[in-house]
Amino acid sequence: MRRAMRLSEVVMATGAKPVNIRDLETVAITGVCIDSRAVEAGDLFVALRGNRTDGHHYLQEVFDKGAVAALVEYVPLGAEEMPLLRTPNTVHALGQLARYYRRQFDTLVIGVTGSTGKTTTKEMIAAALEAGYPNAVQKSAGNYNTELGVPLTLFELDADCRFLVQEMAMRGRAQIAYLAEIAEPRVGVITQIGWSHIEQLGSREAIAEAKSELIQSLPPDGIAILPRDDKFYEFLRARCACETVYTFGRHPEAHARLTEVQLGEDYTAGVVVLNLPDVQARVWLELPYLGEHLLINATAALLTAVVLGVAPDGAARALRHIQLPEMRMAVQRQPDGWTLINDAYNANPDSMRAALQVLIHQIPARRRIAVLGDMKELGAYSMRLHWSLGRWLATQPLDYLVLVGTEVLWTAAAAREGGFPPSRLLHFETPQQAREWLLRTVQKGDCVLLKGSRALGLEQAVVR
Repeated sequence: MRRAMRLSEVVMATGAKPVNIRDLETVAITGVCIDSRAVEAGDLFVALRGNRTDGHHYLQEVFDKGAVAALVEYVPLGAEEMPLLRTPNTVHALGQLARYYRRQFDTLVIGVTGSTGKTTTKEMIAAALEAGYPNAVQKSAGNYNTELGVPLTLFELDADCRFLVQEMAMRGRAQIAYLAEIAEPRVGVITQIGWSHIEQLGSREAIAEAKSELIQSLPPDGIAILPRDDKFYEFLRARCACETVYTFGRHPEAHARLTEVQLGEDYTAGVVVLNLPDVQARVWLELPYLGEHLLINATAALLTAVVLGVAPDGAARALRHIQLPEMRMAVQRQPDGWTLINDAYNANPDSMRAALQVLIHQIPARRRIAVLGDMKELGAYSMRLHWSLGRWLATQPLDYLVLVGTEVLWTAAAAREGGFPPSRLLHFETPQQAREWLLRTVQKGDCVLLKGSRALGLEQAVVR
């Protein structure tokens, strides 16, 4: 937290009832913390109740570390004399307090959501904006994209921050609407509508509706940035609460149209034709990563930055040097002469095929080995989507197909039925078992792709 808040402000923002606190006006907090292990002197500790732990059990610990007060749902035994602020729901109170704090600054918030590419696009937008507004851009860190992470990001705002690029995740209906209520974005970017969250929502139409909560929350003078190529573009366009809508993609009517794509051995590039009311330009856009899908994300980022006043060439130069978080299309040359494409952070049907396209078509290799894990959270669609992936893989020029997990058994069956040679199709239950096979098999000149859902921890297949 960059600006201290009096406890009276906390009470005003959250409606919490003070317990054993007499002076709300002069006592101030200098930070907000939800992890008892990370509490520092001057913090307000927010006690959360989860499936495995309860923050109310650690009140003595946080006060020993110098916490000023604690936001609680109940007063535990032994805490009757501690300075507490009681509220019916500490998660909701955390959000209310973050919204109050956010309103102390004239910061333009850019919300980013979508089925795939959220984090990548968020990083790219921040980099492109920084080219025009040095030291005035903040972004959500790591997985700070939920009802807990968004408030913690907002508490890092300060008077120098002109733009905050905030990723917004969801697991069900009304969650993005809630995050937007807290962060109050004026720009909303949707990357695409895919299969992620199908288990919770039941259909892609429902996913599109849930993702559209971001653009439905924008103010009338807000700006929506939408994927023009997406099957659900018209659906999304009809749900924009703002008048100004810009689009990106390969569609001829897109405001930022990607053309002339080049797939290099160590780069991906293309021309973006910008056709905006105040900007018409052709921009060479080059990324130090492999994958046309990343170029689409970069086109969205370029468009967002230009709409917000950054010169197109400057934004493109910044994207040429973008550094993405770990395990996202990271090409890692190994000391013994083979190449690893580590895209093991997560997986869904859309991102799985995009990563495989890089392995198959973009990177030179003596042999191509795909190590693929389960795609989680697909619910009733899991069998169908894993099977569809297998039938497609049967037609692709892979030297080995290595499947890890349980749901990929459908992929294995479909690949065999489609004619993939059984001698080059392997299945392992764990990444560690796959690692043993890889150590015996991978040779100089090979390229290995790792791609699977986060729950699998597929990167363990190459840990030395």
